[in-house]
Amino acid sequence: MLYVGIDIAKYKHDIAVIDSEGTIFVRHLQIQNTREGFTQLQATLTNLQKSTGEDIQLALEDTGHYCFNILRFLRTQGYPTYSYNPLLIKEFAKHHSLRKTKTDKKDAMTIARKLRADIDKQLFEAQTIMIELKYATRHAKRVKENCIRQKVSYTRLLDILFPELASFLSSPTAKHDAYVYELLKEFPSASKLATAHLTKLTNLISTHSRGRFGKEHAIQLKRLAYDSIGTISPALEFELLQTINAIEYFSAMRKAADNEIQKLMKEIDSPLLSIPGIGNNLGSILLAEIRDIRNFKSPSQLLAYAGAEPSISTSGTHQTETGHMVKRGSSQLRWALHEAARLCAIWSPSMRQYLDKKLSEGKHFNVALSHVVKKLVRIIFRVLKTGEPFEEDKMIVN
Repeated sequence: MLYVGIDIAKYKHDIAVIDSEGTIFVRHLQIQNTREGFTQLQATLTNLQKSTGEDIQLALEDTGHYCFNILRFLRTQGYPTYSYNPLLIKEFAKHHSLRKTKTDKKDAMTIARKLRADIDKQLFEAQTIMIELKYATRHAKRVKENCIRQKVSYTRLLDILFPELASFLSSPTAKHDAYVYELLKEFPSASKLATAHLTKLTNLISTHSRGRFGKEHAIQLKRLAYDSIGTISPALEFELLQTINAIEYFSAMRKAADNEIQKLMKEIDSPLLSIPGIGNNLGSILLAEIRDIRNFKSPSQLLAYAGAEPSISTSGTHQTETGHMVKRGSSQLRWALHEAARLCAIWSPSMRQYLDKKLSEGKHFNVALSHVVKKLVRIIFRVLKTGEPFEEDKMIVN
């Protein structure tokens, strides 16, 4: 067997090849991240197979989006290609050398040696629709983060231009109501609102609040604005207007992204959604990050992949769980599992009972919730493996 290590970069990839005995066949080959580079790699692999008569396995680091194209190319050509978490390669390199050196050439060889040493390899393949779902959920996450950043900026600007407005409104989230946005677009500071024509202000509020508020609300707002300590700043008013536009833009993008995810989830029709507390939003993230449950042989492997298992400290005959999560896997999957566990403990009587049981044992809430996560992972594993929906009456609290 020939083992090929590929160190991924944006514009180029470095290749190393060894055999089962550790003999080096290619110490260093560099290809460009282009069609010509991929063809060069394929020709090299074909020549190696012809000259040695050996089968080939390939591995690369899962370094974000830079690996997507070459990984798809190699798998399309029929090569068994494995994807490693960069942390695994780093730990493997530590255990096999005391020298602290890092080059693309050495990294490619390290990956090849890691592939050769691994007995239980995992391809982490996925159906096309699952890859599409991962793209869609990651995009929705970025859009959501952009929207949140703009809302934080919006709050900051209101605190400067019209600090009394937030406490006047009915709730902390009311400052994001449509009528408030429209109000601030027309009067982006307390000083401008104080001089607004009452009839115009009343009509604006009534129209965009759909009749919930009217003249009395307008009068109160004018009085509030008149006594405001807010700063008068054309530059900040301009920034506020642009920030509101950005919030509306990202909100529309978020809605469209969610609709795209809904379409994919409808096509997938996963039994995962039968678990209480897991709807399309959380379910899409869980499915996108897990990709294919056949890549995991046990719930513990899935838990480890999420980085949601406790770290273990061993010294001599002493072994303890530190209680801290290792946090070395997919952060998206880890977040989704904890959020799903929290919601599942609300909507599932048996899971709520299980959480209460752990709390009654004196465990901190977060520790108790981590036990719910473990139990939920076992449920998710069974549901996805069997394709059978979750059944509450079959749950056992232990």
